[in-house]
Amino acid sequence: DHAKWIPVATAVFQYMPVIQINDALMDELTETEKEEWCKSDPSETFKYNALTRRVEIVDAERYRYDGECLIKAQEMGHPGIVNITQKQDEFIFRVESTGALSAEAIVRQAIDIMLEKINSIGAAVREVQASSME
Repeated sequence: DHAKWIPVATAVFQYMPVIQINDALMDELTETEKEEWCKSDPSETFKYNALTRRVEIVDAERYRYDGECLIKAQEMGHPGIVNITQKQDEFIFRVESTGALSAEAIVRQAIDIMLEKINSIGAAVREVQASSME
């Protein structure tokens, strides 16, 4: 198979982030500091709500594990204002197509091919087991 026939431009996955804001520590920041902290995240995962005076999570899936907001919190002297971990059993999978096939078609065909290969391996294992019993 030649790369020029591959319909995928990019395919990436990341674990689903679990983001917990420490409201008690966040309340120690001024409004300006809260805004600056939100702006430190290039993926714009957080926003400062001026009405509630709270930092909110816009969309956890946006977070890219770049650590910028953690670095900013450290620089501000409040390293514990946010805790970000990963769900090990849930992930985000993104596929960008070149246009030859839709992303959905690419993923469906990839799953079909993987299932064929798994079935082929299963058949080979059963064959080896059967021959070793003879």
